[in-house]
Amino acid sequence: MEGNPAPLSTMFGLRLYGSAAALVAAALSLILLLRGAGTGTGNTYFVSPSGSDSNPCSQSSPCATPDYAVNNKASAGDTVQVAAGTYDYGSGAAGFTKSGAAGSYITVSCATRGVCKIQNSSTGNSTVIEIDSNYFTFDGFEVTNTSSTGNNLGIYVTSSFVNITRNKIHHIEVDCTDIGGGGIHASKYSPTVHDLTIDSNLIYDIGWPDGGSPKCPSSTVQTDGILTETPGANIVITNNIIYHVSGGWGIGAGGGSGQNSAPNIISNNLVFENSNGGIIITNGGAGSTVTNNIVLDNGVVVGQCGISVPPGVSITYANNDLWNNNGGNYCLEWGSSDQSVHSNDISVDPSAGTTFVNWKADGSGDYHQKAGSPTIDNGSSVGIPPTHDFDGHPRPQSVRLDIGAYEHSGLGAYARPWSRARSSLPGAH
Repeated sequence: MEGNPAPLSTMFGLRLYGSAAALVAAALSLILLLRGAGTGTGNTYFVSPSGSDSNPCSQSSPCATPDYAVNNKASAGDTVQVAAGTYDYGSGAAGFTKSGAAGSYITVSCATRGVCKIQNSSTGNSTVIEIDSNYFTFDGFEVTNTSSTGNNLGIYVTSSFVNITRNKIHHIEVDCTDIGGGGIHASKYSPTVHDLTIDSNLIYDIGWPDGGSPKCPSSTVQTDGILTETPGANIVITNNIIYHVSGGWGIGAGGGSGQNSAPNIISNNLVFENSNGGIIITNGGAGSTVTNNIVLDNGVVVGQCGISVPPGVSITYANNDLWNNNGGNYCLEWGSSDQSVHSNDISVDPSAGTTFVNWKADGSGDYHQKAGSPTIDNGSSVGIPPTHDFDGHPRPQSVRLDIGAYEHSGLGAYARPWSRARSSLPGAH
């Protein structure tokens, strides 16, 4: 994949073109960091739409913008807590540059998941948020672009030891060129991005207007819901819900052209109704695990299959649910298709009504498992599966893990703050 933007050097919002055991240990360390070992343990700074960046960022006198508080106030181990509201960066972008330290991440978090909106109106090959901070967690925000001509990137990552968790990223109005981008995009440029966890994010309507069709033609590639275009090690993509991505795949992992990527962990994601295909690993990725994912009805514009990998590369597939992916459920990269279901996989038509509480292909459904769903207790523990689900509830809830982004309780309904992928979310577009 070629043509994506180089990291910013001086201005945000403008682009300048130009062994298995080790994997398991590294992935486990990432999960421990994600679940709290590397989160903020020091001071807390506060941000509010009614604040001012000339304030000290205290609770009684908050700052006005999240990136100002991070870059000018926070140190390793600190937390920036952001209040509900809209943070509009106009034609610019939110840019995070201050780094934490090993075991002491800087954390910027919305006080209530999904009610802090970061947006801009930038166009061209630009981004809404850029993360250049190492040892950094970005958690619980809504991220969107308000232009109609295309900006290509929601969150762009150039750094390492980064957790991007529990965000809602939508209406990134791409320009349908091959420049590249998507909802979350990790840079392929030097320095190599590594140790990146992307967990429990909702990503939808990337170049896909409300109530309409995907706007990019079949010739467009490169625009993905999640694009970790890096050969770096310890890339973990779990518990994400991704649909309506135009011009590309739900999840694209692996190095850029000429790069041989390290193993990736891609587990327990729900990927459906995307333009080109479901999940792809490019340019290496030997030793990767692709487990417990639900991949449905992808290839709306051009059939490039449900799960695609390079030829001759050893990938561990386990316990995925694949159905009706145009071009085949499995295929070699840009090559032959395989309509069969692999060992321990299942293939269930979601419209049969046995899998989800309320299946809707347009994203307005409830994608928690229905009682008795074939995805319950049918997952794999191969590799390092996530220890929690999209709602933050522990995995497993029973004897075995479930397939998909949610874990079924079996003890009655959870209190579900994001019970539907789109329509019931606070601030849904």
